[in-house]
Amino acid sequence: MFVKASETVTTRGSTLILPTVSIGNVPQLGMDLLINTLQLSRVGIIDDSALLPVSGVSAFDHIPSRLVPLEVYQSSDAKWTLIQQRSPPLSKHHRLFAKSMLEYIKAGEFDRVVLLTSSDAALRTDALIDGPQIRSISINCDDRILIDRLQALSLTDFGQRRGVAIADDMDSKESSLAGVLKQLHAAGIARPLLDMCQEAGIPVLALVSLVNEGDNIADAIMLANAVNAALGIATTIDQWRPPQSWQWLMPDNVPSELF
Repeated sequence: MFVKASETVTTRGSTLILPTVSIGNVPQLGMDLLINTLQLSRVGIIDDSALLPVSGVSAFDHIPSRLVPLEVYQSSDAKWTLIQQRSPPLSKHHRLFAKSMLEYIKAGEFDRVVLLTSSDAALRTDALIDGPQIRSISINCDDRILIDRLQALSLTDFGQRRGVAIADDMDSKESSLAGVLKQLHAAGIARPLLDMCQEAGIPVLALVSLVNEGDNIADAIMLANAVNAALGIATTIDQWRPPQSWQWLMPDNVPSELF
């Protein structure tokens, strides 16, 4: 359930960008950079029982509110709506949570939907080893300008390698979207949500970062760069501003009180 901060909040015609809780937490870190650098306002939360409950101090420099599992942020002109997810779905609740997000997308009447996810690079097929390590998956998308921009940025289709479909290396069954989605590993709700969006006829673009678990700050910066360039969110950004919460990502001096 979407709980608005005020009755004036609207998402109709906005571009929705949402992350998955996936390997390296790269999508979440990328959202941190976007929200903090663009100084977006928190316009509500999504209350969903499928997520692990969590609460804590604000992650962002400009927002005093305590954080909760699923938060909704928006630009002042309502052109961009971003979701930040702080906790994963409960065990065996991934598909249920994906269905909840599908319902939110439908009710929000968004102009575009962009999903940020990451996939385990150690489980890549040979076809994915070469070339860009941020790939795209377009579903029901007929936005020619966006598709051309993805090609110009070398955000290669996840199912392609130098113009050759990954499915060419597999049997005919794998040539469908289901076959492409099977190449996503440790990608959170990306598989079920993209599959549901296809069935519902909802246009969605997914940007997939192929990463290994570890210090994923550089991966997050590259993903933020990719979504910013693909969508043209803010062309004047020279440097991303990490939020205050990042001081504990890879700290040199961990407080002894934690142990």
